Amino acid sequence: MKNFSRLLPLCLFIISCMDMDDTTPPVKATIQLVRPESFVGMTDLSGYTVTLQSSLETITCTTDAEGKVSLTELAPNTYDISVAADISHSQYEQFTGQTVGGDMDFTLTGTLSQQVLTSDGSVRLPVSVFPKESLIIGKVYSSHSKIDGGTFQIGKYIELYNNSDKAADASGLYIGLTDSDNPIPFKVYPYDEANTPGLLHLKQVFRIPAGEAVMVEPGQTLLIVNSAFDYSDRNDYESDLSDADYEAKNTEPKDPTPNNPNVPALELVYTSYTGNSSITNMNLVQGGPTGVVIFRTDDDVAGTWPRVYAYGKTSGRMFMQMSADCVVDGVDILKHSTAFEAGANINTKRLFQDIDAGFTFVSSTAGTVGERLVRRTAGTASGGRIVLQDTNNSTNDFVCSASVRPREYKLRYEE
Repeated sequence: MKNFSRLLPLCLFIISCMDMDDTTPPVKATIQLVRPESFVGMTDLSGYTVTLQSSLETITCTTDAEGKVSLTELAPNTYDISVAADISHSQYEQFTGQTVGGDMDFTLTGTLSQQVLTSDGSVRLPVSVFPKESLIIGKVYSSHSKIDGGTFQIGKYIELYNNSDKAADASGLYIGLTDSDNPIPFKVYPYDEANTPGLLHLKQVFRIPAGEAVMVEPGQTLLIVNSAFDYSDRNDYESDLSDADYEAKNTEPKDPTPNNPNVPALELVYTSYTGNSSITNMNLVQGGPTGVVIFRTDDDVAGTWPRVYAYGKTSGRMFMQMSADCVVDGVDILKHSTAFEAGANINTKRLFQDIDAGFTFVSSTAGTVGERLVRRTAGTASGGRIVLQDTNNSTNDFVCSASVRPREYKLRYEE
């Protein structure tokens, strides 16, 4: 939680000193927080931690009452600049002058990427405030990697992250995978007759077992895999997944994916892959599309949620239909295509704008180079807890990285 006492600017340089000569004099830089327009009651901007990250060093500074930090001996370089803080329900009402129902807390974040600071000057850092979701999708590894003689596809996983300052109970949380068919069976953008407003269509639904609490501490993760073994010796991309929290068990004799009996099972609620093409573990499609949502509901999902054919069809695979109102978080992973200026075909979005206003994709069109889609780090809160960026827009919130490992988040990724 943010400390609102007035503090003098404090800068901690977390690296050994650099040698500076006459050709590279230090620069003076001022970082100025820019509060949201609606935060008219936010008059004291002191105590916020601003982080500057370059390829050589990490600098953390604390803002003064005007929301400024001043650096007088900054090494000329390119920096990622970020701020993150927790805003309580009562503070939100105080800052905005609005009364909001419930007891939802909020997250304040601001990020500027690749800012070139090679001469004296000022940088404005706009901040945004969003309702705080405790558990969010932190990482999706839906690609695969190459090994001698072929490809390695069983090391895929989804990782959830507790982005709040309170422990969160993950028991009973559902994980849904949107359809990955081509052509797309249900469009959400642009709107047309193939779209039913407010409804999503899932090819698979899983659930974290209910009944007993599954507590995830602040800044901690829940690792959900298809095969919970150590695969780090296969190549430079695969990881040790033996400490996974849940495993989507393979029950198909023809599928070579091995199960780890020591890892609890992720419950399979529904799969559209039955018969000879049955798939019981997570069908995370390399290269995309792979849309992922997490949701909660008291409904009997397996017993009452409709199954429907693709739009205009009366046969073939059936998809589970759900209300988008249940969604807690979602990321729309499209197939990378150089034929479109956006890098992917926007007409194949599966998730509505209020779930994911953007989309993301891996840089490899074939998805064979071990790339993970990882949520960006917005900064650190009190106590050093990493706060991940959550603007409901995966174009802004996610980065593609082949080097980051399970349960690992960095202020700067090698993209």
